[in-house]
Amino acid sequence: MKSLAAGVVGLLLATGLASAQTPRERAVILRDFERSVAEWAMHTATPPPPIFTPPVAMVFRQLIASALARVDADCAMSAAGMPLHRARVLEPLAADAAGMLAPVVANTLPVLPDELEYRFVDNDLVLRDRADGIVVAVLKNAVGVTAMK
Repeated sequence: MKSLAAGVVGLLLATGLASAQTPRERAVILRDFERSVAEWAMHTATPPPPIFTPPVAMVFRQLIASALARVDADCAMSAAGMPLHRARVLEPLAADAAGMLAPVVANTLPVLPDELEYRFVDNDLVLRDRADGIVVAVLKNAVGVTAMK
């Protein structure tokens, strides 16, 4: 019975359907994200450390959904209508192959070091190295597919 309950909790965390965290829990999760990003930025680790862990992914999806709920999703998503690409970690991604984040979304997410940027590719959130265009991390399904239509 315990394994079934653990499996359900794991499924909820992985799909982002678990209820919101307390402000303290969210702060700890976002600090973990910032620590992973800083570790990569300092050492440009190959392969990069796990950046979008399940808890971080859940918080990011919540932050993005909250930001998009405050505005018209079509205006906020500059990636809409772009050709479909698949971003893969440690592969190059041209700047013109990915959509910029609208300020309403960008201002919701943690600030990145100058050498990194957030981009949307389809409904995925990508962390991209500005200098060489290499994908550092991908958060699959960061935006619901309905927001992209």
